[in-house]
Amino acid sequence: MPSLFSLPRRLVLAAAAIGLAASASAPASAQPVETLQQVNLLLDWKALPTFAGFFLAREMGAFERRGLDVRFAETQGAMSSAAAIGDGKQYWIGSSSGIATAIGRSKGLPIKSLAVYYQKTPTVIYTRGEDRIAHPRDLYGKKLGLVPGSITNEEFRALLAANKLDRSKINETTVDWNAYDLVEKKVDALVDYDEMAPAELLAEGRRIMMIRLSDFGVRAYSLNLIVNDAAWADPERREIALKIEEAVQEGYNMVKERPADAALHFARIFPRLAPRYIDRSMATVSQQLSGPPTGQQTRAGWEATIKTLDQLGLLDKPITPDDVAILN
Repeated sequence: MPSLFSLPRRLVLAAAAIGLAASASAPASAQPVETLQQVNLLLDWKALPTFAGFFLAREMGAFERRGLDVRFAETQGAMSSAAAIGDGKQYWIGSSSGIATAIGRSKGLPIKSLAVYYQKTPTVIYTRGEDRIAHPRDLYGKKLGLVPGSITNEEFRALLAANKLDRSKINETTVDWNAYDLVEKKVDALVDYDEMAPAELLAEGRRIMMIRLSDFGVRAYSLNLIVNDAAWADPERREIALKIEEAVQEGYNMVKERPADAALHFARIFPRLAPRYIDRSMATVSQQLSGPPTGQQTRAGWEATIKTLDQLGLLDKPITPDDVAILN
C-alpha cells in the first residue's frame, strides 16, 4: 500500500475531506477513543542513531498500532540500565548490552534478554590518523582514555586478554564520554561505539583510525532488549513486552533495509544532530544489523558471550544461556 507521502496532493486532500465528512455525520457513540497503555522504556544511553529502532518504531506508529504509548528515558550506560531494570520499580524493560546483561545476571539481577540487535560488539578504540595506531599492541606507551562505569571498559579488558597484552604498558586515564581529549591531544586513544563519537569525527572531516574489538577476538553480543523477570512472569506485561519487541523490530528493519530513509526520519525527530553525522552513523548501524534476522538471539551466541566473560573472570557465578536469555 503506498504511503500518503507518495500520493498526489489532491488525492490526499480528497481522502481527508471524505474522512472529515464521515466523522461529522457519525453519532458520538460510534467514535470510541482507544486508550493507549503507557509504558516507560529505559535506554542505556543518549538519543543517538544506535537506538534508531526504538525511536523510529514510535515515529512509524508501530507502538500505537499495538495499543501502546511508549515513552523513553535515558541512563548512563548498559550496566546502569541493567541495574535499574533489575530493580524493576521505575523501569521493567529497556536496552542494554549482551555483556552487561550477562554480568548483571551473574550478580543476581533478575533480568533476561528478549532480543539481540547487535550480533557483535560495535566498540572501537579510535585514534588520530597521523598516529598510525592500527593494532592493539600499538597502544603500548600510549595514553588511553576510559569512561568510568562504561561497559566498554570490560570490553577493553576482553581485548587485552584475547591478544595477551600487558595492561601495565598502556597509560590509562579517566575521561568524559566525548572526543575532546583526543582532538585536543590530551590522550592518544579513546573507546566508544563505532557509530557514536568516531562517526561524529568522520562526519566533521577529521582523519581517525579505528581498532575494532570484534576484529581482535572480542566475541560477544551487544545491543539488546532486556526485561525484568517479574514483569515477564506477569501475563499482561509479558504481552506488552512482546508487542514492544515486535515494534522495535519494525524500526530496526527500516534501518537495516533503508538506512537513508531511516536517517531522514531520525533527522526530523532530532534536528539538533548534524545531518552528515546521522547519515554516517545510520549507515554504520545498518551494517551492524546485517546478517541474521533482526533481534535474533541464539544459544550459540550467548555461549560465546558467556565464555568471553568467564575467561576474564567477570562473572560472579556460572550462568547458562537459559539463565540470561529468553530462547525459543
